[in-house]
Amino acid sequence: MAMKLKEALKWILDENDLNKLIKSYDIIGDIIVIKSHPELESKMDIIAEALHEIHPRVRTIATVALYARTHELYRTRELHIIWGDDNLETTHRESGCIFKVDLRQVFFSPRLSYERMRIARKVSPAETIINTFSGAGCFSIIIAKFQPQTKIYSIDVNPHAYEYMKENVALNNVDGRVIPILGDASEELKRLEGVADRVIMPLPEHACSFLPLAVRALKIDAGGVIHYYDVSFGRKGDDLFRAPLERVRDIISSTFGDSLSIELEDARILRSVAPRKYHVVLDLHVKWKIHNP
Repeated sequence: MAMKLKEALKWILDENDLNKLIKSYDIIGDIIVIKSHPELESKMDIIAEALHEIHPRVRTIATVALYARTHELYRTRELHIIWGDDNLETTHRESGCIFKVDLRQVFFSPRLSYERMRIARKVSPAETIINTFSGAGCFSIIIAKFQPQTKIYSIDVNPHAYEYMKENVALNNVDGRVIPILGDASEELKRLEGVADRVIMPLPEHACSFLPLAVRALKIDAGGVIHYYDVSFGRKGDDLFRAPLERVRDIISSTFGDSLSIELEDARILRSVAPRKYHVVLDLHVKWKIHNP
């Protein structure tokens, strides 16, 4: 896919522009989203035409600024239509599931498809799971489809995401297994204290502030697993997990003392989001040494 775009443009853009071209892009349903380099804004119409030639069935092509920041509360990004229909609502298929989203109102990334399935494969029958920042419900629904004997509390503060989540639960026939909740994760985690076998925290920039509440949401006697997402800085060859793991241990120690044991079950780099800035995930097995204080 990446080579096709550059190949399509090599006789149209000069070498300098081709070097600035962000060659990868996302196809979400019938919409393409591509990052735009600030120095190529005047060339985006040409790039859109090339993309449409490669993918003639797409309805809309939109750009997002290179290294654009997401909305602090709802995690949405500012998108600009450069070709096609202004409507950014679409239906996306992934791992045998159907997700309806409006990209202006709800965060959605197809680049997390592997991660969503990776988590689903780790889930055992009859688990109770809390998904703290669930968006349109993708993690939750894929888990429920892959492992039907689960109960997943799926929380998001964005009312648009909540409405799409309810619709997606119905579309995928997981009613009763995925429980959509509109609310702030901190308040909902307090309400769900002690119920979970597993907590998913897919909000890298802010998950650390919710970590003590996520720990308290785990079952008191058995403990459980937290999929903790964070931001790490460095080069690809560096140990990008060391600083996030130290942050986890500092937060847990300052909140719970030595009453918990934490084992790192797995860790992986999800994606690069800026130069020397990465989203990572740590799979943490948490167990109480003594009764939950």
